Amino acid sequence: MGSGRELETQQSASPLEILNYLNDLCAYALSIGMSYEQYWYEDPALINIYIKAEKHRQRKRNNEMWIQGLYIYNAVGGLIHLANPFSKEHRAKPYLKQPIALTKEEQEEQEQEKLERFIKYMKQRAEVSKK
Repeated sequence: MGSGRELETQQSASPLEILNYLNDLCAYALSIGMSYEQYWYEDPALINIYIKAEKHRQRKRNNEMWIQGLYIYNAVGGLIHLANPFSKEHRAKPYLKQPIALTKEEQEEQEQEKLERFIKYMKQRAEVSKK
């Protein structure tokens, strides 16, 4: 909760200052998707839900941008040696064959697919060597 000093400041605010604050908050509420009617006529606690939702959207967007940066970093990293005249590599490294696994389930699924491909490859090699 607030301190006594904050309460004193809140109590001494003029009606015009309060109206300006509420109008500024209304503009913010509109910018995060709340309607004018919801802001002024619905439950005042609704704005807190919209603010939390906006924080979740920002966090999600930030993660998406970070992942995009990781893809760009990998793509550029596969080409950067081509710009170096002293590099021993003269071909671009291949781009990722599948999306980067973000969850533990996706990581386990990719590991299982790798294992299955390896088993299939080894069976094919064993059949070729039998012939």
